[in-house]
Amino acid sequence: MKYLKWPLIVLLGLGVIYTLLCAVGPKNVNVTRELKMQAEPAHVFNLVNDLKEWDKWSSWVKNDTSMNVSYPGKSMGVGALNKWTSDAQGAGSQEIIEAEKNKRIKTRLAFEGWDGYSYGEFNMIPDGKKTKVSWSMSGDKDFPFLQRGMMMLMGFKGSIKKNYDESLRNLKEIVEPRAQGIYDGYKMNRVELPEKSYVMNRAEVDMGSVQQFYNRNLGGLANKVGEARLMMDGNQSALFFKWDEQKGTADMAAAIPVKEGAKVDGYTTLTIPAKKAVQVDYYGDSAHSAKAHYAIDAYLKDQGLLSDTPMVEEYVTDPGTEKDPSKWLTKITYYLAEEN
Repeated sequence: MKYLKWPLIVLLGLGVIYTLLCAVGPKNVNVTRELKMQAEPAHVFNLVNDLKEWDKWSSWVKNDTSMNVSYPGKSMGVGALNKWTSDAQGAGSQEIIEAEKNKRIKTRLAFEGWDGYSYGEFNMIPDGKKTKVSWSMSGDKDFPFLQRGMMMLMGFKGSIKKNYDESLRNLKEIVEPRAQGIYDGYKMNRVELPEKSYVMNRAEVDMGSVQQFYNRNLGGLANKVGEARLMMDGNQSALFFKWDEQKGTADMAAAIPVKEGAKVDGYTTLTIPAKKAVQVDYYGDSAHSAKAHYAIDAYLKDQGLLSDTPMVEEYVTDPGTEKDPSKWLTKITYYLAEEN
């Protein structure tokens, strides 16, 4: 029996120690972290209220290469939902259940294997020229007593605080340049443009055939403009009137800007009246300009602006003269809708 005495004493001691850990361990998941950002609340809100934008700043997503995130429905506003699976972090889902524009959002999180929900809440509080961003997490029930010791040993709350702090710093790095009009490296330029006339060939084309349509039609269009002795007022352009994601089509035109709005046989003309616009200079192959368009969309959302059609891509650089695609300049113009 004396050989059993010491193991029992050791086990009893470990049990006492673990019980003490449970007594002082975290009762719940409640955590709050804050960070001030040199930007307006709208710049923060729009990056939080769209779950797809979390990929840009959430440390959980950025640091976990095994994570796979899906969006069964919409990704923005109340009712937005994402689901994730991860080798390191298991599986779960997050849904936006409350949203006050430019003020706060609340999300409900469900973790696979955990009974109950956790809730995340962002608050954006104006503080002079800055915004104090507060991010908190809470659960709808406390941890079972005997689980608290394990949570303490795992550094559960410390891990959440670390990830929240890192995520907020990532968010700050995106938000503050946007407050200066720089989105994903693209400078947003607000301009007032004069009236502009185009001779064009417009059609609804498959999204995968946009470049082919443009290249196929531009040569004949240029010849007709020359035959009509019209003076060009800029560079060859593509005009986009509508993108239909469901049909996979684009309502677009291959176009040449001209000083006179004269008609050309076989082609249509369009005159855009003088109006305000947002412009971005994109360098690179125009076939890969999507990132610049997304940047403009984000800017318009932050500023509460609506765009008007058509969107214009003006191809400033001649690829026949400049062989380096990184130096090809495309001037992207989004006209602004008139304010009521």
